[in-house]
This record gives sequence, C-alpha cells and structure tokens, in this order.
Amino acid sequence: MMKYKNFYAFALLLFPLFFSATIIPFEYIDGKIIINVDVKNKKHNFIFDTGALTIISSELKGSLNEKKSNVVFEATDANNSKSTMDLFSTNELKVENLKFKNIDFSFADISWMESRACKKISGIFGANMMVNKFWRLDFNAKTIVVSDQSIKNSTEGISIPFTEANFTHSPEASFKIRNQNFSFLFDTGAGNGFTLDSNSYKLVKDNNFLTFEGLLSQSLSSVSKGERQFDVMEVEGNNSVLGNQIVDNSDDSRNLVGTRFMENFLIDLDFINKKIILNPTGKTAEYNSFGIAFAPVEDRLVIVNKLKVPQLSGLNITDKIIAINNIDVSKINVEKFCEIKKLIDSSQVIIIQNESGKEFKLEKKNILQYLN
Repeated sequence: MMKYKNFYAFALLLFPLFFSATIIPFEYIDGKIIINVDVKNKKHNFIFDTGALTIISSELKGSLNEKKSNVVFEATDANNSKSTMDLFSTNELKVENLKFKNIDFSFADISWMESRACKKISGIFGANMMVNKFWRLDFNAKTIVVSDQSIKNSTEGISIPFTEANFTHSPEASFKIRNQNFSFLFDTGAGNGFTLDSNSYKLVKDNNFLTFEGLLSQSLSSVSKGERQFDVMEVEGNNSVLGNQIVDNSDDSRNLVGTRFMENFLIDLDFINKKIILNPTGKTAEYNSFGIAFAPVEDRLVIVNKLKVPQLSGLNITDKIIAINNIDVSKINVEKFCEIKKLIDSSQVIIIQNESGKEFKLEKKNILQYLN
C-alpha cells in the first residue's frame, strides 16, 4: 500500500513536466476553496466556485482596466435568489503563471464572505475562467493542477458527463439517488454534500433523518433560514455506485453537489471533454460537528444553527454565549470571533456557558451516528 501511495505522489509531481501544468495551492475553510489571484501583481483571495460567474469586490473598481459591457447579467445564487448585475471584462487576472484574457465578471459587495472565512475575500473565481482547461482538485494535498490537456490517473475513476450552463459555464451533471434521477449543479462554492430542492427531496425521503434549524446558508444575494433535513442515501453516477452520501434538502436551493461530497475524492473537472471524473481515495462520508454553530450578532456571540437532537435540547437558536472554555466572549468583535472560531475548529471538546450561566460540554463527533 505504501508503494502505491509513493507512486501516486510521484506521478502527480511528474504531471506538470509532461503536461505543462500549473499547480495552484489552496486553503480549505468551512467547505470553501480559497486561492490567490493576482491583480496587477497584488495577491487577492478568491473563492474557487464552479457554480458561479466570476465576481469581483466593488472595492477593486477602477483597478482592473475593466470595460463595461452592454449586457446585463441575471444571476441566480445557490438559494435560487435572482438579481441583475452589470457585466464587465478584464485582462488583469492572473493565477500563478496562468494569465486570463477577456474575462467577463460583475462587481458586487462580497464583504459578508470575510466574516465566514476570517480573511479578506476579494472575489469569486467562477466557472467562466475554467473553460477549455483540465482542473484536478486534490483535497488531500490542497492543490489544484491545471492543464491544457486531460491528465490520466493511475487508477480508473468514475466518469460522469456534464453540460455547461449558459453564460456561466457551470457544470451540470446527472446523479441517481434511491433510484431517482436528478440534475445537479456541480458546485465547489457549496459546502454540503448533495442538496435537493424540497420537491425532489420528497421523492427520496424516508422516516429516518436529522434536522438542522436556524441560519442554513448565505449566498451572493440571499440568506436561507428555517429547517433543513439531511440523511445518508446511496448515490450513483453514470451507472456507477458512489456509496452512501450525505443528502439534504432546502426550500430555496436548486439541486447542488458540494464540497462535503467532493472532498472524499480526487476530483477531475475536464472542461475540455466535458466530464467530471471521481477518483476514489478510500474516504467515506462524514459530518463532524458539535451540532451547533455560532456567529457574531451585534457584538454578541449567538447560536445561529442547531441540530435538533435530545442531546442538545438545553440549547436554543439565538441563545447568547458568554464564555467558551472559560474565555470571556460576552462582547465580541470580528477579530475576537476569528480567534474563537480557530479554537472551536481545532478542538474536539468545548465547554460553553450561556447568558443564564448554565454550562454545556460539547463533543465534536460524526453526527451521522445519530441516524443509527
């Protein structure tokens, strides 16, 4: 087994030599892939998002030698919310040694993304920048290998054809869940596994599922609140069994495949031959969580999302938290929230205290075990 791993790593190192490939390192934060994009020799953090058109922060207006188009783009975000945006083009975007020409994009206020990532985010690297190239996403090495021609893997992957959405070029592919065929947007900007709209979810739902309540997701122009059910279901792609995968529902969202699924594979996005290749890595679906999520609201740390299980019945949405691991969080700003987030992300056990002074000891675990 060790020899195979070494060969695999060695083969990946050789790909750039044979294929004139570019290796792009990335950070993986809360299910988002973040890469560096150069704008006139200044590095900016962009979210690598196959489900979107390229978006650039309004703060960079005037720094891209942008040209305004006569076209107005009607955007539909992951929550199915529509908005109209002016369209521009630029030649000033570069990633590593890749220079991009005549890239269509829109300006938008994306400051809300920064609090989620705890770092400055300047844009979305959209699918329209990926056309006619091969992109290999390695979640283990945290690299993206880009080439002008397809790269063969040492083992046979599961090949799934896709079509490109009009204008955005986002990949759309078919998957089967519990013998029902659905079309999905293959979306690296979505952090869940397989997300189905409410009507589709009813076709595969059974009586054994879990429920999250609260703030469920935030997109470019909308926020999704309410309840979200999720389950583990057998998924197939192009007549190949992909095993049991996390499937959830949303009243607002379209059908999406997100990074919680992708991270268990070596993903090849072949925009040359229009196919997604899923190379198994031996990983299986997991959902590691404390069962609650926090966010700063008016200088207070508040529970904004909670798994509805008896073990967490003493906690409620909108509860204010005053201490975590004996650290005072009764008043919180963005910087302190990011410190606390780092602590939470790196901990297996935390002790939180709510406003009434009651303490709760929470353990991070694979919450799929609650389905058994």
